[in-house]
Parts: sequence; structure tokens; C-alpha cells
Amino acid sequence: MLLALTLAAALAADAPAPSIAPLLADPTAARAFDYMTLRDQVGVGGLATLSQGLEASLGERLKAAPGACETEAEALVRVGLVTALTAKDPAAWRADWKAADEKREALYVRVARVTKGEDVGGADYAGVRAAARKAAAATDPRRRQLFARVARDQAMRYAIHDIWALPTGPMQDMVKRPFLTRLCEVDTDNLVWLKAEWRENGWFTAARDGAEASGNAWLLAQHADRDPDFQRALLPVLALATDMQGKINYAYLADRVATNAGEPQVYGTQGRCVGPGRWEPDTVKDPEGLDARRLALGLGSEADYQSHFQAVCANFKAS
Repeated sequence: MLLALTLAAALAADAPAPSIAPLLADPTAARAFDYMTLRDQVGVGGLATLSQGLEASLGERLKAAPGACETEAEALVRVGLVTALTAKDPAAWRADWKAADEKREALYVRVARVTKGEDVGGADYAGVRAAARKAAAATDPRRRQLFARVARDQAMRYAIHDIWALPTGPMQDMVKRPFLTRLCEVDTDNLVWLKAEWRENGWFTAARDGAEASGNAWLLAQHADRDPDFQRALLPVLALATDMQGKINYAYLADRVATNAGEPQVYGTQGRCVGPGRWEPDTVKDPEGLDARRLALGLGSEADYQSHFQAVCANFKAS
């Protein structure tokens, strides 16, 4: 309500301009809206005021509800305002907006198909398809849920890789921001389920549930960044692993917990794109001993690990 009132008030001074407040509750309308026309109506200054008001109000809402997701409609309005504000060519903006909508919808269809076990092409999606088929074949409800959730988790993240492969710029942002809201919803739903399973049935272990199920549960925990207390509480459990893969899983989650808390990581698994084809780890504790620690777990050198991100970072462009 606060967000809607803020935006409606910001538009009140310009009677001819339509209110964009209803768009925040309707992703279909937010997707179809022409933000360039709005810029023509309220001017660059008016559009900037709207954009700033949205950012402030959305920030307040998310701050008041830690772990909450931005809605798809909010993301569409947000990126529509920002990109229209900086666009130099209205026709190019409209072409990008249309292309982004088509690309995003194609990704949603791909995710839906592959999580049903269908072949959608692309080597990355083979593992997703396998997990979906294992979920369908599972007789144990717990394993069925776990594999189905991992299939969706991975399908969404490989789709994000597809988005990162797009040229950096307004169109990529138009695809990415709304898509990330659906990824947030998937992660939140998985987190609720995973915490309940841990509480009611104990953690997934290689000894009891099999190495694959244990690894799948770790993967969902690795992506539960909206609940850092849960991730940190899980570390002592994962630290008990005696198999190599279990130790590797612990290393990844330990690094993730550390970097999310602004602390140096130990194994160099967490990082970001810093240039075209270049990925670098976030701050590492004792960088001179990094490769030795990685090799002791069978992780390979940090240089080899970095090379795996060349394609993902190929189109990176600093903003």
C-alpha cells in the first residue's frame, strides 16, 4: 500500500499521466506498459522521481520483511522506469523491451519443459532432465520431492546462465530482473521445505539417503542465502562428512556463509565476473595456501576453477 500511495502521489502533479500504481500488482499489465510514452508525458525529471520513489518504497518493504522476494510486477516496473530513463532512442528501447519479453517467456517455457523431463537441448540441461526423471520414478515421497526441487533449482540457474550470455546492456537487464523474482520464489519455497525436512526427518546423509540425495540437499542449502542462520547452523552437520564429495560440499557452503557475512572465504569457491571472460574469487583467507587447501579436497587449482567461468563472463561489461 505504501508503495502504491507513493507512486500515485508522485504522479498526482501531472494530471494527463496515467498512474502506474496498478501495474505493481499486475505483471501482465506491467509487461505491456510503454514506459517511453510515460517519459514523454511526465518528462525525464518526472520519470526520475517515479523511479527513485519506487526504489525507496521497495527498499522499505523488503527491509521490513527480510528474506522476502521482489514481485515480478515490481521488477518489471522498476526495470522499465530505469531503462526508459536512460534510453537515447525510443524505437531501440521498444525493440529491446519486446525482445526481452520474448526471451524471458522462452526461458520460462524451457524451464517448464525440462522440469517435466523433456529434452530442451543444451548440455547443461541434461542433468536437470535426469533429476526430473528420477523424481518421476521415485517411490519414496521424500526423494521424489528432493529430486523435483533440485531439477527446478538447476533449470532456473542454467536459464540465468543463458541470460548472462546475452550482451550486457538494457535488454539483458529487462530479461534478468523479472526472471530473478521467480528464482527467488523457487529458492524460498525450497528453503521452507528443506528446513521442515531437517526438523522432522533429520538431514539427508550419504549413509542413510545415498550420496546423490545428500548432494542434492546440500545444493538446495547452498542456494538458501535468504536465511544465513540456517546455512550457518547446517555447517557443523556437513562438517561430519567423511567422503570426499561431502567434504567438498562443506567447503562450498562454508565459503558461501563467509562471503555473505563479509568474511574471507577459505576455498575460493565464491566470486564474480570482473571483465569479459574473467572471473575472480571474493576475498580469500591466506591466498598463498589456497591451492593447497583446494587440492587436498580434490577441487583442483583456483586457476582451473576460474577458467570454467569464461563462457559465463564472456559478455560482461562493467556498469
